[in-house]
Amino acid sequence: MVFYELGISSLGCLLVARNNSAICFVALADDPDLLVEHLQEKYPHAKQQQNDTLLTSYLIRILNYIESPKGELDLPIEMEGTTFQKSVWMTLQQVPVGQTRTYTELANMLGKPSAVRAVANACAANSLALLVPCHRIVNKNGTLSGYRWGVERKQILLGREKALLTV
Repeated sequence: MVFYELGISSLGCLLVARNNSAICFVALADDPDLLVEHLQEKYPHAKQQQNDTLLTSYLIRILNYIESPKGELDLPIEMEGTTFQKSVWMTLQQVPVGQTRTYTELANMLGKPSAVRAVANACAANSLALLVPCHRIVNKNGTLSGYRWGVERKQILLGREKALLTV
């Protein structure tokens, strides 16, 4: 069974969901109903859970990270995807806070330099916002491109991460 909880951050609504073993879904949006719809596309029987101390602690840690992204979010996650997607997501977790990589650099890190488009598609399929930091991937020229939860959110997250490095 999958349970979820909603919270509000400066970047909008946050939904965090967990199964019996780990966090399986994290998403941001302006509309909480849209978040729940999106979750239930993947987990049709997901239920809102209140008074779940573990889920609440995950939600609070992620909300705190959004406001002040110090270090990495070291929370248990369960990646659900193809073998290639999982390899991209695990490689994304190696990009340090406050730094960015291009899709090409990420493909090279994977040892698959010709798989740039597949890497971009894997980033777009990420269901673990912030925990798998696809917001740290930029275009070859350094500009920001598509982010599942909005380019404006991506820009804010990167700005906050970089600002904390200079403090």
